[in-house]
Parts: sequence; structure tokens; C-alpha cells
Amino acid sequence: MSVQAVVIGANGFLGRRLVETLRRRRNLRVSANEKLPVSSIVLFDVADSSDAFMRRQCDEDSRCCLVLGSLTKAEDTAEALRPRATDCRSVVSFHLAAMLSGQAEANFDGGMQVNLFGAITVIEQVRALGVKLGRPQIYVYVSTDYVACFNDTNRRVPINEEAFRLSPTSYGVHKACVELLVCDYSRHGFIDGRVARISAVIGRPGFSNSVSSSYSMIFTQTLLGRDYTVYPDMDYPYPCSCIDNNCRCLIKLAGKVTAEQLGHNRVVQLPARSLTLRQIWAATQRVAAELDIKLGAITQSSLAESPFSFKSMNVVPAVDHSMAVSLGLPDNVDVDSIIKEYVRRFVA
Repeated sequence: MSVQAVVIGANGFLGRRLVETLRRRRNLRVSANEKLPVSSIVLFDVADSSDAFMRRQCDEDSRCCLVLGSLTKAEDTAEALRPRATDCRSVVSFHLAAMLSGQAEANFDGGMQVNLFGAITVIEQVRALGVKLGRPQIYVYVSTDYVACFNDTNRRVPINEEAFRLSPTSYGVHKACVELLVCDYSRHGFIDGRVARISAVIGRPGFSNSVSSSYSMIFTQTLLGRDYTVYPDMDYPYPCSCIDNNCRCLIKLAGKVTAEQLGHNRVVQLPARSLTLRQIWAATQRVAAELDIKLGAITQSSLAESPFSFKSMNVVPAVDHSMAVSLGLPDNVDVDSIIKEYVRRFVA
């Protein structure tokens, strides 16, 4: 008997790292007491994405299989989920693909198609696969702390899995809807769903038009010797997460954590730390000094002058991830280590 892993959104920043993490594993848990050899790792992403990374994974690891298509098309999703090995008895899906916050805000209809209706298409295919394989299949959906209501209470109190869902962004609303659907499909026994609520992943290379990008670009740009303009307040705390820790959490949440432990609410806030730009900049200076890297300079502006889609802070300043810790998920979020890993991969 074997298990197949499917990474939906395999060519994104988190998707690539998850694929690399899965490749290092010969076995994957499908329950707290059952571990199966990984026979296939399916990399699924849009047809027009740059697929050099995904093709390289397939060349290097015979277990990897590339599927290009649209998650809004049932036939494409069904092909991605289709068991490759004859002895495959479990398919574990990691749903990372999404139209991100800035894009979803600017393109309402596109965001709905990808983030809401696309997710429903995937969930329905996971449900159908469960019927074929004789038991509900594990579906891990990646959500965000953007789902939370950005009100006076949540500005003062760290939000957890029970926080009221009323996002100030279309992206967060889409994610909130899918969180509820995963819980309901699981309650009916159609799928074995788990929701991993992930805070902003810092250390992402390149540019973005979201407010959270400043919490990455203050070090990703300056470590490349480029000057950078900071738009948010330097002292505003923002929940930040570590990509490698998130990958380990996703895999453990998929198989090690039981449905009974989760109960009706299948949502788990993954570990994050509330960091200010001032703290991240101080860490950047420490790392640069240690590694003898010449930094670019930063200048302070304001959100009103920013190129971002949102002109105000629209995420709660702190999250409570105590449930993740109680479930035994790893909690390794250290800003200096995140910056050093970025240097190792993208600067050195």
C-alpha cells in the first residue's frame, strides 16, 4: 500500500518549498498510527506558469509528476488527484494555490473564480476520490489570518481559531468561506479536511503590492544592496511566519493530527511571531554584519503614498497559535534564522 501527495499550487513560493520537503520523505502519515511509502508526488499548477522548477523536480525524482491546468476545471483537478500507483490507497492533497490579496482586491471576479469556486471544485473532486478509495481523503487547505475581523477587539486581543470571520479584504472573505466549507464537508464525512491558517510568510523574493510585502522586502531588497522605501509604520506589529516551519506543520497536520483532536472546527492557526519593521531591520543589520554583507538604505514614507492596493493596515497585529503547539506542531519562527536562510538561497 502507498500514499500519493498532491501539491496544488506547486510553483509558488510555499509550494516549491513544500515539494522539496516532501521529496526528502520516503513515507507519509495518513493517520496517527499509519505511515505509508510515498509512491507519487503530483505537482499541479496553472498552465502558463514558468514550470522549470517543477520539471526539474520530475527529472530528479521519479515519484514526481507534473500536471498543468486550472483548479477551476473539474477535469484538470481530477487528473491531478488521480492515483498513479496501483497500490495507492490514500491521496493527501495540499491546497496552496490562490489569487493573493492585492490581485483579488483589484480583480473581484477573478478572485472569486480562483479562491472560492476553484476551492469548491477541488473539494468536490477530493470528495469523489474518497468514494472511489473507500474512505474520506485528507485535504489540507491553506488559509490566512486575513479571515479575521479587523475590529477594536482583535486589535487588542490575539486572534485564534474561534475568532469571528469578517475580513476587510476580498481575499480574506474567500478564505473564510472555504474554511467553513472544509469544516462542513468534514462533518458530513465527505472529506477529512484540515485548515492551516498561515500568517504572512517573510523572506519571499521579488515584489508584491500587499502591505505585508514590506515585512519581507525590508531585508530581501536591502540585502541585495538595494535601497528600499518603507511605507507602514516601523513600530506596527505584524504576524510573520517561517516557510520551513510552515511546511513541517502542513505535513504533520495532514497525518499526525487526528480528526478527533480537531473536532468540528478543522482550523489550526500555525505558529507566527508578531514583528515590527524596526525589529526586522535590526535583525537584518545583525545578519549583514555577521555575514559581511553591504546593506542598501531604508527611508520612511507612509501608506498613503504607497503603491499598495490597501492604504491602511488590514491585518490583526497578533495571533494565538497555542492550539498548534498543543497538537505538537513545530514552533520554530526566528527572524534571524529566516533572514539567514534567505541569504543562503538568494544572496550567497
